[in-house]
Amino acid sequence: MRILALPLIAFAAPALAQAQSAGTPADASADEAEAADTGEIVVTGQRPRGSVRGDITPEQTLTPADVRAYGVNSIAELLTELAPQTGSGRGRGGEAPVVLLEGRRISSLREIRDIPTEAIARVEILPEEVALKYGYPADSRVVNIVLRRRFRAITAEVEGGGPTAGGSAQGGADVNYLRIRRDGRLNVKLGVSGESALTEAERNLAPNPSGLPTSLAGNILGIRPGGEVDPALSALAGQLVTAAPVPSANPTLADFAAGANQPGTTDLAPFRTLRPRTRAVDGNAVYSRTILGDVAATANLGFNLSDSQALVGLPVVDVMLPGASPFSPFDSDVRVLRYDGALGALTRETRARGADAGFSANGEAGKWRWTLTGAYSYSASDTETERRLDLGAYQAGITAGTLNPFAPLPSLALAAPDTARSVSNTADLNGIANGDLFKLPAGDVAATLRVGIGSRDLDSHAQRLAGATASDITRRSANAQVNLDLPIASRRRDVLGALGDLTLNVNGAVEQLSDFGTLTTLGYGANWSPTPRLRLIASRTHEEGAPTPQQLGAPFLLTPNVRTFDYVLGTTVDVTAIEGGNPGLRSDRRDALKLGASYRPVAALDLDLRADYTANTIDGAIASFPAATAAIQAAFPDRFVRGDGGRLVQIDTRPINFARTERSQFRWGFNLSLPVTGTLQRRIRAAREAGEDSRAILREAFGDRAGQRRPRPEGEGPRPERGEGARGGGEGGARRFGGGGGRGGGGGGFGGGGRFQFAMFHTVRLEDRVLIRDGLPELDLLGGDAIGGRGGQPRHQVEVRSGFTKDGLGLRVNADWQSPTRVNGVTAADDLRFGSLFTLNLRAFADLGQVARRTEWLRGARVSLRLDNLLDQRVRVTDGTGETPPGLQPALLDPIGRSVRLELRKIF
Repeated sequence: MRILALPLIAFAAPALAQAQSAGTPADASADEAEAADTGEIVVTGQRPRGSVRGDITPEQTLTPADVRAYGVNSIAELLTELAPQTGSGRGRGGEAPVVLLEGRRISSLREIRDIPTEAIARVEILPEEVALKYGYPADSRVVNIVLRRRFRAITAEVEGGGPTAGGSAQGGADVNYLRIRRDGRLNVKLGVSGESALTEAERNLAPNPSGLPTSLAGNILGIRPGGEVDPALSALAGQLVTAAPVPSANPTLADFAAGANQPGTTDLAPFRTLRPRTRAVDGNAVYSRTILGDVAATANLGFNLSDSQALVGLPVVDVMLPGASPFSPFDSDVRVLRYDGALGALTRETRARGADAGFSANGEAGKWRWTLTGAYSYSASDTETERRLDLGAYQAGITAGTLNPFAPLPSLALAAPDTARSVSNTADLNGIANGDLFKLPAGDVAATLRVGIGSRDLDSHAQRLAGATASDITRRSANAQVNLDLPIASRRRDVLGALGDLTLNVNGAVEQLSDFGTLTTLGYGANWSPTPRLRLIASRTHEEGAPTPQQLGAPFLLTPNVRTFDYVLGTTVDVTAIEGGNPGLRSDRRDALKLGASYRPVAALDLDLRADYTANTIDGAIASFPAATAAIQAAFPDRFVRGDGGRLVQIDTRPINFARTERSQFRWGFNLSLPVTGTLQRRIRAAREAGEDSRAILREAFGDRAGQRRPRPEGEGPRPERGEGARGGGEGGARRFGGGGGRGGGGGGFGGGGRFQFAMFHTVRLEDRVLIRDGLPELDLLGGDAIGGRGGQPRHQVEVRSGFTKDGLGLRVNADWQSPTRVNGVTAADDLRFGSLFTLNLRAFADLGQVARRTEWLRGARVSLRLDNLLDQRVRVTDGTGETPPGLQPALLDPIGRSVRLELRKIF
């Protein structure tokens, strides 16, 4: 293992140059990691390796020590942790960040998602405007990941856990192989995961007496909903009887009179799941190498298999008993309603399978860089939903007087289940070129050109008792985009230098869709850096967007017994929900504005401040169907079916177009990262300052390994290339990063330094309005209106991410808070208040190779303990009387609550 860069390691080099026996994995002592641990500031005149093109510098840069401090295992997990820093308010909502690899576009995240974090040399987070330089729309932030030049590791992980309230368990295991060399990369990963079902009974939910009274023993009701069962029964009971429990297999009229209007009920909680049972297998393989001399080519293949099973209640026996039946004590025909418990719960089973393939090629032609990417995705899903019994023969026997409906049920069979199948095929091919067109006094005019073609096919078919439905969505597309950056002022070139650096941007795109015609995008903006540490960005985008094939043609599904809160009546009911696509959706038109600022107060301190104002107006916005409020029902009366007494019995939840949505927000925050000197570093430094030999300290820490010699293993990289740094651009300074690598290890080298990190972001929503349809009142989601089942929109949201690592031990503390919301009812008593929510997540981890340095077999091992929602907090909903509606109980909104998870990981 090559040792350099760190003063403490340089002093100890004679003892450590051959610190490991051949064939054992080295600690992650890459030159990049060690240099980063020193916190050394290096003046450099060139851009760091793998930087993005253009004049926009990163808002935040993570060193290897920063990445280690997150205690995560892969790039995918790191992106999840970085969500507060990579979030954007510019898109339609929910957009993932654009991910680049070493300043180049990739075919999909699958190319790099499984790479262990130990292989990362640098991570850069950049604003949305950088996405334009790679042919993407400017609605997502950009994450650029730079890998070590050499790395090799086999990683094995196993984890398990579940909610502390019990009822469910989760687990998974992964095996990952990664080899990085200068000329290529090979990554193969296989993983399995699963989660057991969680039923309502395991959360002690309050029963919800909605719908017709039903029990395992059975009840009698009148033929007319809500009507009298039988005049003779009412006369005997001395009151109008609309329902009564079945008392025995051979009941008399007096037996029924004793239970008049006291129907029996059976709690369905054990037969309904809050979370389904799931199982999944996932595999991925990536191979990258240089071809044709200087073309970096990558190929990716992957697959996924999954299945799930949800419980949706008990089957219902609903039959008519004629008054003339020998088993009937009534003069009138009556209705007998009961559950059949012999068959167990009704289920919905879903089986999904998918395959992905992709490739990317990156090269240069003169001063232009070009990229060619292609991706293909196949997915198939089959769903079976059990909804009813086959009661034909049973009803015929009751009608004929040969079967007693009050006796134990005979063996009944389920009717054919509802089935749905969808098959999706997606293919894309994109070519991107980026280079300089000509020179202006302030610099080169940079251009990005993209052309692409695509294909989307979605075939779906649904079969149910009422008949079959089918949908075939075929979409062919051709698209092009151009982006121009025009430098106006340059501090370095002394062109209008008093302004600092100023660049104007203009971009446009056109897409021709076979099913929606021509859609266009136009954008423009400015990037101004009046001082080296301050950057201001303003941009505007006008964009047209089409619904996805899934929104148009997903298969038709009916889901029974979906617990829903009816805002109109203020009651909780079990309804049948219709799901699927809506072929009548229209394209939307979006107008987005962003004003952003980033500032580094002190050049030598890793503290970054950021503030963004974003405003979005979307005409014809495409959205999932909202909650059953009075305003929504007035706009879409055909989407709701109500039964006797106005009880809600069915909702069509397929997506819709709103007339317009208007949203604006202000988001500000900061990132702080400080180096922490490790104990071993401090001891060696003290020995050096005292003029003492540090080898005794190393022997004490590492035992015999400190004096062993070994051949240099594969994967130990060269010395850092001159001038490479983590930060470049206008500041002209950076932490030093080399091009070295290493075999996977415990992280941090021989006592590599730790890190203290703290990030906080506060989002203030200034406006959130929805116009459902022209001519209707506008809904204010910040002022008491709602379109979702979880209340209005919180005005304030705070996200905190913090961590501390030292000597192989680490602790992450993540906290999130959102302000309360309310939903206005018809009267004050109908108002609903959704309380504020504060969640606290902890993750403690130990790199055992550093904690127990003398124990060889623990090298590269890490154990992590995660506690999510430590305080077991959930949103509490109350009505005007202070009570919680049954359909909005905390455990329904968040079934998991506090959970614990243990993970063991070993790098070989």
